[in-house]
Amino acid sequence: MRVATWRGEARFTLDEVPEPAPGRGEVLLAVDTAGICGSDVHATQGLFPLTPPRVMGHEYSATVLDVGAGVSRALIGRAVACEPNYGCGECEACRAGADSQCPRAVRVGGFAERVVLPRRSVHLLPEGLDPATAALAEPAACCLSGLERFRMPRDATILVIGGGVMGLLTLALARARGAARAILSDPVPSRREAARALGAERVVDPTAEDVGEVVRDVTKERGVDVVCEAVGSPRLLGEAVRLVRLRGIVQLVGVCPRGSTLPADLFDFHYRELTLLGAYGRGTAFRRVLPLLSRIGADRLVTDRYPLARIAEAFAHAAAGRGLKTAIVPGAA
Repeated sequence: MRVATWRGEARFTLDEVPEPAPGRGEVLLAVDTAGICGSDVHATQGLFPLTPPRVMGHEYSATVLDVGAGVSRALIGRAVACEPNYGCGECEACRAGADSQCPRAVRVGGFAERVVLPRRSVHLLPEGLDPATAALAEPAACCLSGLERFRMPRDATILVIGGGVMGLLTLALARARGAARAILSDPVPSRREAARALGAERVVDPTAEDVGEVVRDVTKERGVDVVCEAVGSPRLLGEAVRLVRLRGIVQLVGVCPRGSTLPADLFDFHYRELTLLGAYGRGTAFRRVLPLLSRIGADRLVTDRYPLARIAEAFAHAAAGRGLKTAIVPGAA
């Protein structure tokens, strides 16, 4: 079978590897759709700590082709959403339900025709959820896990900085969790349009408008209750701190480069009693997010699809900020 191997920077090779076979408690899957994550793109740019060579791709859906001993054969032929990594099950992170932080976690890359995963890592799709949208379950679970780290304030106004898929999913899920109003800032028109469709009351082009003035107008000078920084920019995170209200919440959605520092006045944190929250990985939210994907309109987010053989082109497309979610479809010609 074929896999796409990342060789460093923006280089990929299409390689023939042995066919995988499911062992006890495992399932063999034909990958349907595998999304390109912003962290994948950042890794090719040296901004995210991944080491080549490796098969990337941690956002995917699939069809069950075969099962190993101890797994019901009734699963064969079913469409599933896939949790791409699993932990040792013994460490403190695993006991807390944080597989993503397990030091011995195994990640199975989805930029491949077929993969093998433990049965516990695959989840049947809810009725009406298509495989392309189901490939968004992993990033959506990361967003939901972050939002579940705090109670949404009553009648909350939120600001999402960054209208990539993580920002858009955060916006939509925050509205589903009770945010009364949402503002989204992004310079790309198509992203602002998507934000409106997903429930943003105001959208801002930061190259043409002052985000702070919009926030002060919408909140009558009070500041927003929650700011979600979904770019991974220390500068924008500093701006988020300045735009949140007294006792407000600043949430890190985007991943800042390793070694980044927070450009904010720590006395201001102390004086205004602010909360800064980080979240890494999907936590325990994967199963809970699946039925929400159709409800929040996530089906509009996968805008571009490429076959496995054109993965370098797909990465270039994603890196250029074109479309919303760029995905690999290994079964496509």
